[in-house]
Amino acid sequence: MSVKKWVIGLMTAALLSLTLLISGAAAAPVTSVHSIWSTKPIQVIDNGTAYKAKAGNVIISWTNEPLSSGDSGFFNAIVQANGSQYEFRLVSFGSSTNDEIVGKFDIYKNSTLVASVAGTAYGLSQPVGSYFKFYDTTQQWHVSAYITSRFDY
Repeated sequence: MSVKKWVIGLMTAALLSLTLLISGAAAAPVTSVHSIWSTKPIQVIDNGTAYKAKAGNVIISWTNEPLSSGDSGFFNAIVQANGSQYEFRLVSFGSSTNDEIVGKFDIYKNSTLVASVAGTAYGLSQPVGSYFKFYDTTQQWHVSAYITSRFDY
């Protein structure tokens, strides 16, 4: 009888350990802070006219889960296209998900403010090598770039 009790006790301990291991893995924190960078812009649309990007840099950072400090986002793209320098800047955060940021964006051309628009940056959950896009609600302004680096935590 004592061997049988010992085997049952061992099996119970193994089952309990496996249960704790599985439940511990399931309780791992979900990433809620994201950032992507790009040094490979693709295109700019300037008031309805598309231009191929020549060079530029983009930094995007956002939250998609409620944080005690609140949700927030940052978007800044400086891109050279058609002999001009464009800057797309998030100035008023609206909302975000794992894949997008919605808000108000100011757009500068050669350091002069040319538009203040509502818009969405999307495709942000894609892996390195994929691309993201920003469009304003009228699709007259746009910037896109390949994701060259990302960090999520």
